[in-house]
Amino acid sequence: MTTPLSLRAVDFAFNNDNSIFKNLSLELGRESPVMILGSSGCGKTTLLHLLAGLLIPIQGEIAGNSVPVSMAFQEPRLLPWKNALENVSLPLTQRMEKTAAEKRARDFLRYVSMENKAASYPRELSGGQKQRLNLARAFACPCELLLMDEPFQSQDIPLRLELMELTRSLLDVSRNPPQSDTRLAVIVTHDPREAIYLGKRIIALGKKGRGVIYDEVLDLSEDERAYGSATQVKIEKQLLDLLRGN
Repeated sequence: MTTPLSLRAVDFAFNNDNSIFKNLSLELGRESPVMILGSSGCGKTTLLHLLAGLLIPIQGEIAGNSVPVSMAFQEPRLLPWKNALENVSLPLTQRMEKTAAEKRARDFLRYVSMENKAASYPRELSGGQKQRLNLARAFACPCELLLMDEPFQSQDIPLRLELMELTRSLLDVSRNPPQSDTRLAVIVTHDPREAIYLGKRIIALGKKGRGVIYDEVLDLSEDERAYGSATQVKIEKQLLDLLRGN
C-alpha cells in the first residue's frame, strides 16, 4: 500500500462482552502477504472486519483503511443467477467500463484455469472450481487492500496446496499498478503450515483478549517454506507451542 495501514491502541468487544482486543497496535503495508494466525475465537475474522471498515473500534483508531477493499471469504458467496464471467466482472463495473471489466474478468478466469467455464453457473461447478472463482473475483478487483478469510479451510490437502500456489501466482499478476508492490494482502488462517507457506509476515493472536503473541517477517526460500522442510517444521513447532500456551 502507498500509505501504511495502522491500528493505534484499538479496543473492541461485542455487546459489552469480554474484550476481543485491548490496546491493539499494528502497522501493516511493507510486507505482503501478511498472515493472521490463531485458534478459533481469538479475533482473526474480527480483525479482518476492522481492517475492512465493517466494524468500528470502541476506542483507538485505524488509519489508512479508507482505500478500496477486495475480500475473499471462507465460502465463495457466488451469485447463483450469474455465470462465472459475470460473477467476476460485476464488481469491476463499478470501477471501469463494461468492456474493460469483461476483459479483465476473462484474464483472471484464465489465470485460475477457468476460461472454459466462463458461461457456467455456480450450480454447475465443483467445490474447487467455485473457490477458484472466488479467488479470481477477489484478485481481479484493482484494490490496494485484499482481505482473505480462511479461503482454503474447507478443502482437502491436495486442493488446499493447489489453491495456495494459485494465490501466490495471483499476487504476482494482480499488482496495481503491474510489477509494483502496492497491494497489501492480509490472509486469515488457523493453520501454521499455511502461514509459513504463504506469508512474508506472520502475526499470531493469542486467546481472546491476549492480542498479538508473535509478529515476525519471514525471509525464507521456496524450499524452506515447503511442507516438511526442516525450517518449516521448526517454525511450525514454535508457532504451535505459542498458540497452545496463549
